[in-house]
Amino acid sequence: MASAKQDFERFVEWLHLQEKNIPSEVRRLANLSLANFDSLAATSRNRSQRSIYLVDLIRATLALTSDAPPAFQAVAANGAWPWKRLRHLTLGPFRGFRNPEPFDLQKPIILFYGPNGSGKTSFCESLEYALLGEVEEAGSKRIDAKTYLTNSHAQRFVPPILKATDQQGREVDVVSNAETYRFCFIEKNRIDAFSRIAARPAGQRSELIATLFGMDQFNEFVAHFNETVDRQLVLEVDKQVVLTARRDALATDQVTVDGEAKALQDLVNEEVQLGQTHSAEMTYAGLKQLIGSADAPCRLQELEGILNAVPPGNIGLTRPGLLQAFEKVHKLHGLVGEVSAALAERSSQVSFKDLYTSVSALQEAEGDHCPACNTPLEGPIHVVTNPYEKAKAGLAQLKDLGDLQESLRTRQSEAATASRELRQLLADMSKFIVALQEQDTSVGRYLADLAIEPAGDWWTNLYPAQLDPNPEAFVLEHLLIVADRVAEQDAASLLAQQERQKHIEERDGLNRFQLLIQAHDLKRQQCVDSIAEARTRIAAFDVTNAELIEQVAQEKRNIERDAPIKAAYDLFLTELRDYRDKLPGSLLAGLNETAMNLYNEFNRNDLDVDKLAALHLPLTGDEKIEIAFRGNPEARVDALHILSEGHIRCLGLAILLAKAQSIESPLVVFDDAINAIDHDHRGGIREAIFESDNFLQMQLIVTCHSNEFIKDIQQHLPPKRRGDCTVYLFRHHTGDYQPRVRGNIPTKNYIVKARAAKDELDDRAALASARQALEMLSEKMWRWLASHDLGMIGLQLPGVGAEPSLRNLCDALFKKLNEAATFNHANKTPLLVAFRRILGIPATNLVWTYLNKGTHEEADRDDFDAEWVEDVVHTLEELDDIDLRPGR
Repeated sequence: MASAKQDFERFVEWLHLQEKNIPSEVRRLANLSLANFDSLAATSRNRSQRSIYLVDLIRATLALTSDAPPAFQAVAANGAWPWKRLRHLTLGPFRGFRNPEPFDLQKPIILFYGPNGSGKTSFCESLEYALLGEVEEAGSKRIDAKTYLTNSHAQRFVPPILKATDQQGREVDVVSNAETYRFCFIEKNRIDAFSRIAARPAGQRSELIATLFGMDQFNEFVAHFNETVDRQLVLEVDKQVVLTARRDALATDQVTVDGEAKALQDLVNEEVQLGQTHSAEMTYAGLKQLIGSADAPCRLQELEGILNAVPPGNIGLTRPGLLQAFEKVHKLHGLVGEVSAALAERSSQVSFKDLYTSVSALQEAEGDHCPACNTPLEGPIHVVTNPYEKAKAGLAQLKDLGDLQESLRTRQSEAATASRELRQLLADMSKFIVALQEQDTSVGRYLADLAIEPAGDWWTNLYPAQLDPNPEAFVLEHLLIVADRVAEQDAASLLAQQERQKHIEERDGLNRFQLLIQAHDLKRQQCVDSIAEARTRIAAFDVTNAELIEQVAQEKRNIERDAPIKAAYDLFLTELRDYRDKLPGSLLAGLNETAMNLYNEFNRNDLDVDKLAALHLPLTGDEKIEIAFRGNPEARVDALHILSEGHIRCLGLAILLAKAQSIESPLVVFDDAINAIDHDHRGGIREAIFESDNFLQMQLIVTCHSNEFIKDIQQHLPPKRRGDCTVYLFRHHTGDYQPRVRGNIPTKNYIVKARAAKDELDDRAALASARQALEMLSEKMWRWLASHDLGMIGLQLPGVGAEPSLRNLCDALFKKLNEAATFNHANKTPLLVAFRRILGIPATNLVWTYLNKGTHEEADRDDFDAEWVEDVVHTLEELDDIDLRPGR
C-alpha cells in the first residue's frame, strides 16, 4: 500500500491548507490515521472492521495527537529537480540478483533486453525502490517489503545504491521521494489495466485514471472507509430514556399513593351500589352472606342442592285408572264368552260352512266334474246337483255365522290388549314398590309373583271385588291403596317441576352477584397491593436503580466524548472523498494538448480524419475521456466507447508521458511498457519517443524482451543521438542464480556497422549492412514522400508474386522526386544527389548484385570495387543525416 500511503500523505497535507479552515478535530483525525496508516489499511469495511479499529484508536489517542501539519518530504517543483540524470546503480542481493551488479547509467538512453525471467523486472524494481523507497508490487500483493525484496538464495537484500549527476555535473546520492518520482515510471501492468477498465460498463470506470497513474490502491483504501461510525459510538440517550421512563413510573406510583383514600372510598361506594342492586335493603356484607361459601353455606348452596336432586318421574297411575283397566278387561272377557256361547249353539253349521268353503276352493282345479265322485257336471251322464253351485248357495245362507266368528276374533284381541294394558299398569306399580323397597309387602309379593304375560282371566280373583272378603286375603283394595300413593307422588313431582324454574332463576341471579363480588374483591385487593407496591418502589427507587443511574451518568460522558468523534469522522470522510474525486483533475490538468499530440504521433499511420482534433481529459472521477476527430472536430465522443483496445493503450501511454513532460521529469523508466502496445503502433511510439524532439531533455530507460524493438530503436535514432545510447543484455543464470548481464552491446545500426566493416576493409560485410540500411532508408524516404502526397510510385516486378528489387525501388523513388517539378523542399536536392550517386553504380556491378540480393558465402568470387563500396557507405551516411520524419 505504499502508493496509497503517499496519496494519503498528500491528502493530509492538502487538508492542513490554511485556506481550507478545517476544524482541529478533523486535522487530528487525519494525522492519527496517517500515523497508523499500515494498520488502518489492513482493515476493510466488511463487518465494520475499519470503523471499529478507528474508533478504538480515536478514543485512545486522538486527544494526544497534534493538529499541526506533519513533516512531509519536499516535492521537486518543475525545473528544480535535485539531479538531471542518473549516473550509476549497484544492486544485489536484491530480488533476482544474488550478488552485487553494477550498471553504468550515464547515457541519456539506456536499453535493456533479454528473455522473460532474466532479471529485467528486478532491475526496474531496484530503481523503483531507490527512487520511491517502496516497491508497489509488494504492497499490492500484501507481502512484507523485506520478504518481497530478499534474494531467496542469499537470504537477504541490500538497498540499491543509486547515484546521479546534478545540475553542476557533480555526482550525488539519489534520496528516495515517492511523491517526487512517482511519475517517472511507466509500467506495462498499468497500461494493461487501463485498457481492461475501459472495456467495463460506463458506471464502473471511476477508477480509470487512478489505475493509470497507479493510484488504484488509494482508491481502494478510501473505498473501505465505512459510511458512518455511528454504530461504534454512543450517540443516543438510551439509558436516559429508560431512567426517565422509570421516573415517570415513579411519579405514577406517587399519584397512586396520594389517591389511596379516594380509591378506597370509591370501592365502598361500589359495594353499596352492588348490594342495592339486589334489593333496596341489602348490604354488601349481607349479599356476600346470602351467597355463602363452601365453609359457610347459605341460600346459593341450598338452591344448588335442590336443583342437583333428581325429582321422581311421573308414573301416571291412579285409583280410577286402575279400576277402569280392571273393568275394561273384565267386560271384554264377558263379551268373548257370549260370542263363544253363540257359536257353540251353531256348531253343526260350522262344519257345513267349512265344507262349502273347501268345495268352492276346488272349483278352479276340478271345475268340470264333481270333486267327490268325479261325475261330469254336464253331458249324457252328469250329476244331479252341481256341487259348486250348492256350495255358493250354502255359504250365502251361512253368512251370519262368519260374522259371528269374526266378532269372536275381534273380542278376543280386544280382551288380550286390555289384559296387557292392565298388566303394564301393575308393572309400573311394581317399579314404584321396588323404588320404595317394599318388595316384602303383600302388594310387592303379589306383583313379583305375577307373570310378565299372564294367561286367561288372571284378574278374576281380585275383580270384581267380593262383598265380604277374607280379612287376610289379598284383595283389589290393596292395589288401589298403592295406586293412591303413586298418584300422590306424581302430584308432588309435578309441583317440584313447577318450582324448579324459579329456583334456577334465583340461583343464576345469585351466581351473577357472586362473580361481581369476586371481581370487586379482586379489584380491592389489587388496589391495596398496588398502593403497597408503589410505596415500596418509591422508598427503594434510588437503591434499586443505582446501577442505571450510574449508567446514565456514564452515557452522558460517552456522548460528550463520541459526539465530536462523529462530527470529525463525517467531515473527514467527506473531505477525503472530495479529494479522491478531484484527484484526476489535478493529475490531468493541462495535459490535453500534449497527450493529444503524442497520441497522434503514436498513430502516424492512421488516416488524417481519424487523428484527434481535440482531447478532453476528465477533471472529476465521474467525467468521461472525450475526443473529437479531425474528420468531425465539432463532435465530442466518449473515447473509451469509440477507440479500439490498441488505441486506448496508446492513449494511456500518451497521458503518462504527457504527465512526465508537464512536471519536467528528468527520467522516464519504461518497465516492459512497450510490450503492452500492439505491433502496429510500436513504430509510431518509437518515432515519437526516440526520434522526435519531445524527450531530448529526459533520460529514457527501457526494458523489453523484444530484441527487434531494441534493434529498431538503434536503427532509427538520429545520427547525433546514436552516441547517447547504451544497451544491456540480460540472460538467464547458468547455475549460480545470478543473471548474466552484458553491457556495451555493440550497436545494431546498419550504417554504423557498414562504416565499421568498411574501415576494416571488409567490403562484403559492409555491403551486407549497407543493403539493410538502404532498405530502411528507402522505406523511410517513401513514407516521407507519402506525407507530402508523393507516395504513389511505379515499380517493376520480375514476376508474379515476386518482391521488387532494391534498385528498382530506389529508381522509382528517384524518378518520383525528380519529376515532382512543383515540389520544393530542402531535402529534395540532397536526396536526388545521394540516389543519383547510388544509382550511378551500374546495375550489373557486383555491388548492386549484393545490394539487391544480399551477401552470401561464394567460392572464387571477384573482389568488390572498393571505391564504389565507399561511395555506397558514404552516400548512406549522407542520407542518414537528412531528416526524413513524416511531415518534416
